[in-house]
Amino acid sequence: MTKLNELFSCRHAKLLILLLLLSGICAGCLGQDPLEARVKKLTHSLGDKDQNVSYASVYALVDIGEPAVDSLIKALKDDNPQVRSLAARALGEIGDKKAVDSLIEVLDDPSPEVRMNATFSLGSLGAAEAVEPLIELLKDENEGVVLSAVSSLGALRDPRAVEPICEVLNGNYYDARWKIASALREIGDPRAIDTLLSLLGDKELGPSVASMLGNFESEQVFGKVIKLLDSRDPTTRANAVAVFEYHQDPAAVPYLVEMLDDGAPEVRKEAAFTLGFFKEPEETAQSEQPLISALEDSEPEVKEAAVGSLGRIKSKESIPYLEGLLQDNNQNLRIAAVEALGRIGDPEAVDFLIAALEDKNWQVRKQIVYSFVEIGDLQAVDSMISLLGDENYRVRQIAAGGLGKLGDQRAVEPLLKALETERERNVRAAEVRALGELGGPEAVEGLRRITMDMEEYWNVRTAAGDILKTIEGVEEANISSTS
Repeated sequence: MTKLNELFSCRHAKLLILLLLLSGICAGCLGQDPLEARVKKLTHSLGDKDQNVSYASVYALVDIGEPAVDSLIKALKDDNPQVRSLAARALGEIGDKKAVDSLIEVLDDPSPEVRMNATFSLGSLGAAEAVEPLIELLKDENEGVVLSAVSSLGALRDPRAVEPICEVLNGNYYDARWKIASALREIGDPRAIDTLLSLLGDKELGPSVASMLGNFESEQVFGKVIKLLDSRDPTTRANAVAVFEYHQDPAAVPYLVEMLDDGAPEVRKEAAFTLGFFKEPEETAQSEQPLISALEDSEPEVKEAAVGSLGRIKSKESIPYLEGLLQDNNQNLRIAAVEALGRIGDPEAVDFLIAALEDKNWQVRKQIVYSFVEIGDLQAVDSMISLLGDENYRVRQIAAGGLGKLGDQRAVEPLLKALETERERNVRAAEVRALGELGGPEAVEGLRRITMDMEEYWNVRTAAGDILKTIEGVEEANISSTS
């Protein structure tokens, strides 16, 4: 059976709805209340054997909203389980709390799909009175019903559900552990912390659980996570370190610095990465030199993480070391070093980056342009102009955009010249936008020529026209304000 959540993406649903609505209108023409007749017909159609029809009926009833609620509540007692199931789902989508008691009553329906959809709807309706019945459903024999109950209890955020959900998490639902753990995160009760911490050793789930622990107060998790840094399991240690990405407690910095010397590369990498989120002066004073030392790590991924963090904490002390990495054989390290120099934003790095434009990798050259823009030093303009002739169109496109952002009028003529030979549509569009940002009589005249060139790409010509309108509008406004 097609999943009900596919209902709203069904391409044929709207056509079917129109047909059903037209049928309802015809009934109205025979003297019946059009809306009442339409609701009755649509509710009856919930049981249609053609799922396109039954699902389209749900869509239409949800669209009708509150006037359909009473009919749908009655449908919860229909002999056909498909009708009961779809009615339960529709009531949740409509969102009228009048349906809560009736939905609770069908939680013991013999059909698992009815129980599942009723459970979903009670969560959607925020029905606090359904918490105890939903907890009972955690013992249901059907896995789909149990997991639906877990999700709804998470949405209701009632602490009474914590221990029962923890029991489910420790049960036989291996593939659904993320969903169950997420419900505990939503509830946010500290009694779930130990259960979640026990999952940090899971290679697949551990990183997600680390982020979930960010929903709890730092004082509730700090001491317990610190203890896990001494675990014999490297996965547990790495994910325990990752918790501090979300709990940026300054007291964690010395522990994270210590983990830079851990025997497991994955732990060192996580420690190097996480330290980049501690940006206060007293924090960076402790981490800057250890991160610079980590640039000598034997593992490229640890180096890359350290480079990224040095960029995020804007370490000027690391600039000479990052400059050395611009010649590294590892492409990812070169790109990371370029990005870090851009984040640090010191003009001292511009000369290093200009020299690095000889790099054969286009991704490195592209990242250099981003860093030039982030640093904002106009001594990079000539080098960016030279990139308008780069062999890779992506680099040319980014260079054009960057020249527009830097705002140096020296770029106008080279951009116009580049437009004479450039053939890539997206690059031409970037050059046009750059001219618009730079402005001036020469740029305006060039844009005007493009708007009249019928051989120009349509989107480029249109962009040029829109830019001219904006420039002319600004000029008129300036004239009006001074007259």
